[in-house]
Amino acid sequence: MKLEHRFAMLGGLTAAAVVATVLTGVGPATAAPSRAPTRTTGVVSSTAQLSPDLAASARNGGDAAYRQALDSYWTAERMRSAKPESEIPSVKAAAARTSTLSTTITTQSASAKRTPARIPAAAPLTAPAASGVQTMSTNPAYPVGHPVARTLGKVFFTSGGYNYVCSGTIVNTEGKSSVWTAAHCLTEGGAWSTNWVFVPNYYNGSAPYGNWYAYQLWATSAYFYNNNDLANDVGSVVMNRNSGVRITDYLGGQGIEWNYPTGQYMYAFGYPQAAPFNGSILIQNAGYTYDNGDSTVYQLNDMTGGSSGGSWLAEFDGSWGYIDGHNDFKYNAYPQYMFSPYYGDQVGSLYNTVRNLTT
Repeated sequence: MKLEHRFAMLGGLTAAAVVATVLTGVGPATAAPSRAPTRTTGVVSSTAQLSPDLAASARNGGDAAYRQALDSYWTAERMRSAKPESEIPSVKAAAARTSTLSTTITTQSASAKRTPARIPAAAPLTAPAASGVQTMSTNPAYPVGHPVARTLGKVFFTSGGYNYVCSGTIVNTEGKSSVWTAAHCLTEGGAWSTNWVFVPNYYNGSAPYGNWYAYQLWATSAYFYNNNDLANDVGSVVMNRNSGVRITDYLGGQGIEWNYPTGQYMYAFGYPQAAPFNGSILIQNAGYTYDNGDSTVYQLNDMTGGSSGGSWLAEFDGSWGYIDGHNDFKYNAYPQYMFSPYYGDQVGSLYNTVRNLTT
């Protein structure tokens, strides 16, 4: 693990603009035939695709047909019935492995920062009701438009013929178009997920800021070509504009850092869907991180499948922070712990590749 680097700026519109803007349309990527991933140093990508059945219905229809196909596909019932990503074969296999936990906290040099540009919270609307689920994780009950609520969201996608859910976070970039998540929410078995949609501030089936569709999927090449490489299970998605507006300009974005010491106190967020949760609301957990000695880190965190890709925010001030981990995987033998890739050079490589991309 090397010395630290942090990209800090948090971007977006003013609170008034966030509340007042109404989304009426989106210009998604035109459906394209499946192809081999594009490769750069340490990362791979593909244009976002429709599943074969949807692609047939949208063929030659351009962006409007692409959007219509996805809008028709992701009904409220399909979203409710999508499986937690912990049911993806490679993720289930990882959970069944045995591992010895380490409790070593890595100490490193003092970190360097760039002060975030904090965006005022949107005007409070309706606070979510208590979940009634008794776990160490909690329902933060953020009102619609709170910076965390609107930069976090639920992810829906199709993989291997099944529909799944994950979590994701808008991360600030120069391109103002990126959502950060786990690579296994984007790819499995050397194939890319299809029908990928991000719903910021998802709450009990509602989408107060609309559905946002993927333009490009990006993952580390180490994970794409080897789904057992959980230390590199990191991904990012370049999003299409919605009504001509980029997602970070509209909703803001969290900061990100890499090569920072473990042992930080981090706030974890996600949409766990496997029991005892039901995926209907954003859930929060907080705790110190520990170095597991294999380029992964862990914290006491009882979120379940569906929370993968939800960010761990360091130096969280109640609204904004720096992504320095994410809910990624668990071992069946240690259900009380959540693991994340250590955010090192692989994160820097991926982030620096996507940071200027936009649509």
